[in-house]
Amino acid sequence: MNKSIINKILEAAVRAPSGDNVQPWEFQVSENFTKISLYNLPEKDKSYYNFDQMASYIAHGAVIENIEIVSHHFGCQAKVNLFPEEGEPDLVAVIKLMPADVKEDPLYEAIFKRYTNRFQYKRADVTEEMLNKLSSVVNNRDVNISLINQQDEINKLSNELMVNDRLVFENKDIHQFLFDKIRWNKKQIEDTADGMPVDVLGLNSVEKLTFPLMRFWRIVKVANFFGLSKIIELKCWWNCRNASVLGMISIKGNHKSAFVDGGREMQRVWLQATLEGLALQPIIGLTLLIERLKKSGLTGFSEVHRQIVRHAAQVLPEQFGIAEDETLIMGFRAGMQKPNKEMTRRKEIVLN
Repeated sequence: MNKSIINKILEAAVRAPSGDNVQPWEFQVSENFTKISLYNLPEKDKSYYNFDQMASYIAHGAVIENIEIVSHHFGCQAKVNLFPEEGEPDLVAVIKLMPADVKEDPLYEAIFKRYTNRFQYKRADVTEEMLNKLSSVVNNRDVNISLINQQDEINKLSNELMVNDRLVFENKDIHQFLFDKIRWNKKQIEDTADGMPVDVLGLNSVEKLTFPLMRFWRIVKVANFFGLSKIIELKCWWNCRNASVLGMISIKGNHKSAFVDGGREMQRVWLQATLEGLALQPIIGLTLLIERLKKSGLTGFSEVHRQIVRHAAQVLPEQFGIAEDETLIMGFRAGMQKPNKEMTRRKEIVLN
C-alpha cells in the first residue's frame, strides 16, 4: 500500500451518506499505509435521532462498505474488525488492507454518482429484474430488504410514512438541528463542506421564497396553527405515492454492530439503485425514532408524537412483511427523476 492509494480509498470512503451530511467520522492511517482506524465523532451529530449513536453507526457502515468496494478496485483486500477496543468506544473499526488481485466491483462507479434526490419522482413501473438486483445485492444474511411496487400497497404505506416530515416541524429539537445544517449560499457551502445546500431539498419555486422564514421556530409554531406541518406531511405523502418503489431495510438485533452492518447493506442497495438509474431518498428519521421509542420511550416527546411513533412501530413491519423483532434501519422511496443540479459537499481528507 502507499499514500496515493490510501488517499483514493479515503476519497471514496467519505462519499458515504450521513444524517444531514454531518460526516461524523475521523480516519487514522498507520505509517506503512496498511491499516485504517475509523473513529466516530459524537459531537458531529447531536440530533434527537442519533440516540446511542444509531444514525452515526449506520453512516459508518456506509463508509466501511465504500472502503471495501474501492479496495478491490486498487488491488487490496479489506479485513474489517468492528469495535476492537472496549476502552475506546469511539473506535468503530480497524480495517487492515492486504495485497490482492484487482477485482472490479460494478458498484464502484456508483460511489461517486450516488446522491439523495428529494424532488418528486415520475412514477414508472420497475422491472422484476431491477427488483431482483436490488434484493440480491444484499450480502449479510441477517439483513432483510422489503420492496413494495404495487400501487395499492404504496398508497397504504404512504399514509404511514408521511409523518416522517411532519415531526420535523412539530419538534423544536429536530427542527433546530435540521436548519443548523442547511447551507444557504455558496460561501457557506465552501466554508463548511458539510450540511445540505438549500437547492438539494426538493423545494419548488414558491417554497424557496418562504422556506428561509421557517428557520425561526417562533414562526413555525404560529404557522403550525394554520396547518404548516400538515401541508409538509401531505407533500411527503404525495412524494411517496409517486414513487416506483417503497423499501425498508431491517436487521436482526439492535446492538451497535448491527447498525454498522445495516449501514453497509443500505449503502449497497443505494449504489445498486444508482446503477439502475433510480433516484432515491431515505426515509430514516421515523425508523430511528421507532428504535429510540423501544430503547428509551422517546423522552421529551409529547404524548401525541409518541403515539404517532408507536403506531408506525406497529404498522410498518406488518405492511413491509418484516418480523416484529427486527430493527428497522432505513425506509426509502425510489423512482425516476433527473439528476440534482446541486450536490452535497464532503470535507477533503488528504494524508500529509
